[in-house]
Amino acid sequence: MTRRTRTISYLAISFGWTWALWIGGWWLGAVQQTPVSSTGTIFDLAGSAGSPGFVAQLLFDLGVFGPLLGYLAVRQYRPVWGRPTVGSVGLAVGVPMVLVIPAFVLSVATGVPAAGVTVGGAVAATAVYLVSNLVTSGTEEFGWRGYLQPTLRAGESTLWGATWKVGLIWAVWHYPLMVMLYWQLGFVMIFTIAGFTASIVAMAWLTGLVYEQSNSIALVALMHALNNTANFALMLIFPTAPFTLVTAAMSWVAVFVLERRFRGRPSAA
Repeated sequence: MTRRTRTISYLAISFGWTWALWIGGWWLGAVQQTPVSSTGTIFDLAGSAGSPGFVAQLLFDLGVFGPLLGYLAVRQYRPVWGRPTVGSVGLAVGVPMVLVIPAFVLSVATGVPAAGVTVGGAVAATAVYLVSNLVTSGTEEFGWRGYLQPTLRAGESTLWGATWKVGLIWAVWHYPLMVMLYWQLGFVMIFTIAGFTASIVAMAWLTGLVYEQSNSIALVALMHALNNTANFALMLIFPTAPFTLVTAAMSWVAVFVLERRFRGRPSAA
């Protein structure tokens, strides 16, 4: 199987599986009048076994595993643990935290009302969400960084040359979910999706940098889960906060700063 054939197969499986299950689960939920949730965890799913909306939610939740299945199908396996360094671990853990801090600060400074959740409740919910993300969204990294980035990187002289392509593909893979979440906005949805795409391209570079510095799928899976969890924590505590765009903008600030710092450094991959 040639590289081109493998890549086509990877994309067909990743997109085909995910889009079919996301759209199918959403449609079934609509028919059964039991709308699916995009913010639940695997623990919520387990707790709903036997309920009228369980099958629709199960289909929807299984959709996230498209990139993992594509990775397994093309059989171009990469190290799971790799060779993380102190610096790469610091980036994987620190970047998601730094990106969301300004939104938290602005929420407090502008008087955005906090939800009635206790500190203990917030910590517990955030921990559960992180664990769930590690075994769901985190598995995307087998495909995006474990297969697609090294494949595209082989033909590029710079990290950016590969990661903007990975980021665009990664963003488009999310589009059915974005439409489900924001269709009620009408024409404004286009701008929402455009902003989402820009933020995903930035995250592809940031995650790609950590992968090149560590050669570790496990580490970028943790980074992916932490990034999702940081945004979950923001909306858990400040559900009406209008500062999600600030977090997206911060991702490009991080790209600018880190690109200058790491330019020309050798990778571990």
